[in-house]
Amino acid sequence: MFVRTIARSAGKTAIQIVKSVREGKQVRQKIIRNLGQGENAREVEVLKNLAESIILEIKQSGPKPMLPWRSLENFSGNAKSTEEIEDVVKMKNLREEARRITGIGEVFGRIYSQLGFDSLLWEEDQMWHSILKACVLARLGHPVSKSKTSRTLEKDYGVEIPTHKIYRMMDRLAKKEDEAKGFVAQSTLDLFDQKVDILFFDVTTLYFESIEADELRAFGFSKDCKFKEVQVVLALVATTDGLPITYELFPGNTYEGKTLLPMIENLQKKFHVENVVLAADRAMFNEANLTLLESKGVKYVVAAKLRSMSQKMKDSILNHALFAPVTVEGESHWAGDLEWNHRRLIVSYSASRAHKDAADRQRLIDRLLKKVKGEKIPLKDLISNRGTSKFLKTDGGTAEIDMAKIAKDQQWDGLHGIVTNMAHEKAEYLLARYRGLWQIEEAFRVNKHDLRMRPIFHWTKPRIRSHISICFLAFAIAKQTLHRLKIKNVRLSFEQLREELLHVQASFVIDRSTLKRYRIPSAANSTQKSIYQALSLPRPEAVTRA
Repeated sequence: MFVRTIARSAGKTAIQIVKSVREGKQVRQKIIRNLGQGENAREVEVLKNLAESIILEIKQSGPKPMLPWRSLENFSGNAKSTEEIEDVVKMKNLREEARRITGIGEVFGRIYSQLGFDSLLWEEDQMWHSILKACVLARLGHPVSKSKTSRTLEKDYGVEIPTHKIYRMMDRLAKKEDEAKGFVAQSTLDLFDQKVDILFFDVTTLYFESIEADELRAFGFSKDCKFKEVQVVLALVATTDGLPITYELFPGNTYEGKTLLPMIENLQKKFHVENVVLAADRAMFNEANLTLLESKGVKYVVAAKLRSMSQKMKDSILNHALFAPVTVEGESHWAGDLEWNHRRLIVSYSASRAHKDAADRQRLIDRLLKKVKGEKIPLKDLISNRGTSKFLKTDGGTAEIDMAKIAKDQQWDGLHGIVTNMAHEKAEYLLARYRGLWQIEEAFRVNKHDLRMRPIFHWTKPRIRSHISICFLAFAIAKQTLHRLKIKNVRLSFEQLREELLHVQASFVIDRSTLKRYRIPSAANSTQKSIYQALSLPRPEAVTRA
């Protein structure tokens, strides 16, 4: 470790503390600290003396932890506030040492602590707990790979965590997966006094940038259309507000319907859901799953596959005389209450759905018409899937648009059905409950897109599970924050919230004449102020000692 001087423009000299670091067969110099620039010989000498004293202090105190605890406290919103200072300084003596993002830690870090997540890995060692917290907050601010997370934490937040330390933390977190899920479930249930009346269940897939399969990573039907890569299956349960309850991870070749039993048993064992209605998409619609739910005493509202029913049942569904007007969440519908396999089948019609169905069909027909050559469509020009072939009739190596199939399809515009074992609730109530299923679809979007849960770049089972746990903790914090803001009439998407918090920053400057350091917070706009006010968080505005 040594002092390096670098000549700058206008006669200035930069002072740095540098150490040599071996990377493979090469040795490079890593900057430990930038101490600023001197404009004359006296200022350069002062900075060099300061650098020497810092080096001596480091050597005398022995090896330091790789994690600078004070920096982490500032990052995660746990730093103790300091009183406003009244030092007299000359502006020409001030030099910026660093600029840090503070909003992510001040807001999300405080929510992390309020949800009780600080207890995770605490028994292991304070260091591993702190690394976990830093990684969760970094996922909320900058969802990147673990190696990039290490660099981002150091560059934007002043927190130094080597990548290998992150991986070692993940190995420990894998053993605490159930504990982490329990904390998330508890944080959600606490909002509703431990009682929820409906849970949403859905399944998605998460792919890897890999073709190597094992007992967890496997090839299967990909909802991301990544059929050449291995994947895992993620089943998620959430509340009507999209707040997470729990999840389960399955091998990538698991059929969606096979995920239901483990989830039900998990919910009944840990969360006492006897009086909760489970809402699920049509992937769960089969006799085996419905019978399973009934055998477990679970009430359900599941989307029905209307067109796969018997002809007699389809004739009844298309008999509009059976429908009566109802209002579902302020929107006019027509609904019919039928019986199917000793269960209630509620079929609804809405004009908005009919408009969407017609528009979707027309887009597909327009694509087919562009491929017509001499009134026929060469099959080699078509992508082979059900959506392409549903309106065609084939003849040898060609096809043509079948108007009879189009007319038959038009009969179903605007129709949707749900099956339930709830005998006494009104149709409009059950339809409204099912409509909330978009919340879990939104949850998958946030996890996949905003938090970059996939692609997964880990290969061992423990680290794959730890990666999902970190993302799940981050997602819980995001949803809790948005929920609290919504209650205070501050309505933002997660993307908007993150964008605002990334621009809440602070400059750390040094007075070169006194060597005192100061923290200068950035000016807050109206949206940022409303976020802090709604969450009852103090927004630092004064210049303080750093």
